[in-house]
Amino acid sequence: MSKEVTVQELIANIEAHVAEVKKGESLTIVDEGKPVATITPHVKPFRDLKFGPPPERLRTDPVDVIREDRDYERKKHGF
Repeated sequence: MSKEVTVQELIANIEAHVAEVKKGESLTIVDEGKPVATITPHVKPFRDLKFGPPPERLRTDPVDVIREDRDYERKKHGF
C-alpha cells in the first residue's frame, strides 16, 4: 500500500516516514497534487537469495518447470 505525502510533510516528519518505510510502507511524494517520486522499502536482490533443498513433499523440481516453460516459449515464438 502506498501513502501520499507532500514534500513539506516529508521534511517535517522525516523520521516517522522513514520508520513507515522500514515497516514495508511505500510513500509517494506529491507536489501540487501530482506524484513526483516514490520511496519504497529496500528489497534484497534476487541474486543474493540462498536456496536450500526443496521440501520433501515437492514432487517436481521448480527448475524443471522453468526450463519446460522456457522451451515451450522458445518453440512457440521461434527463438
